[in-house]
Amino acid sequence: MYRIDYKTKIMILALAGSGLSGMLSCSKESIESLDAHALGLDYYPVSIGKVWVYQMDSTWYRLNNQVVKQQSFGYLREEVVDTFRDVTGKLIHRLDVFQTKDTTLGWDLTDSYFIEANDRLLQKRESGLSYVRLVFPPQDGKSWNGNINIHPKTQIQVQGELLEPFDQWLYYYEYIDRPETIGNKPYQHVCKVMEVDDENIIQKRYSMAKYARGVGMVYKELVLLETQNTDTSIPFEQRAEKGLLLKLSLIRYE
Repeated sequence: MYRIDYKTKIMILALAGSGLSGMLSCSKESIESLDAHALGLDYYPVSIGKVWVYQMDSTWYRLNNQVVKQQSFGYLREEVVDTFRDVTGKLIHRLDVFQTKDTTLGWDLTDSYFIEANDRLLQKRESGLSYVRLVFPPQDGKSWNGNINIHPKTQIQVQGELLEPFDQWLYYYEYIDRPETIGNKPYQHVCKVMEVDDENIIQKRYSMAKYARGVGMVYKELVLLETQNTDTSIPFEQRAEKGLLLKLSLIRYE
C-alpha cells in the first residue's frame, strides 16, 4: 500500500486549507455584495473619499414692501472626509460641504453634514437637522417618517424670513430600479423618493430626490413657499412672497 509521508500530508492539508479559505472568502464577499444590493444599500454608497458635485439652481423670495425674487446659479460639492463613533458606538461619516459660483475659482467650505448608514436606514444630518433619507430594503410604495427627528413646528430661516416647512411630510418610494437619463447621463437603476407634496392656499411644500445604485443622490427638487395672496388663478410660484425653489443635479461623482 502506498503511504504518504508526514511532510507531504502537512503540505496537502495546508494547500487544501488555503483553497478552502479562498473559497470561503470569495463566498463571504459574494454574499455581502449580494446582501448590499438586495438591501438597496448601494443606492447611497458611503466611504471616505467619495465626492458628489451638483449644479445648483435656486430662486429665493423675500417680502420687503414688495416681493423680491432672486435667482442664483452655482455648484455644491459634498466630500466624505472622516469617520468616527458616536456615544452609542454608531459609525458616522462626515461630509464636508463646499460651494462656488465657478468651479475654476476654487471652493468655499460652508458646512459639514453627517451620515449614519446601516442595513435599516440612511440618516443624514444637514445644517443641524436629521433626515431619514432612505430605508432598506427599498420597495415600491414603501413609506416612512423621514422627519421623525424633526418637530413639525421647527422653524428655518430663508433670506431673513421664518418658515415652518416640516408639517405633513411622508416619505415613500414612488418607484425603484428604473432606468432613467438624468442630466444627459443614463442610469440603469434609479429610485425616486417623494418626501412631501402638499399645497394649500397660502403654503406649498414639495420635496423629491432620485438616487442611482452605485452612485447616491443624482437629483433633488425642493419647493418651500408661502404667500398671503389667495388668488388661486395665479400659479403659486408667481404669487409667492417668501421661500425658495432649489434644484440639485449631479454633474460629477468620484
